[in-house]
Amino acid sequence: MMQPGSWFMAAFYTVFGLLFTYLAYNSIEDTVFNIWTIVLTLFAALDFYRLYRIIRFRLSLRKQDKNDESK
Repeated sequence: MMQPGSWFMAAFYTVFGLLFTYLAYNSIEDTVFNIWTIVLTLFAALDFYRLYRIIRFRLSLRKQDKNDESK
């Protein structure tokens, strides 16, 4: 079974992070301290954290490949 590539997963987490942020913004009624706004914001934060980890991993692979080529 083929696994999705890291760039696909980065795009996936970006789209869903933006979607959850948009939904959290639109769920604000009287105050931002209602349960749905907090839950949607947490989901968005988790997606952006996963995106950060993917990008950091890809950059470390690129740096490692450059170091291997120079040897």
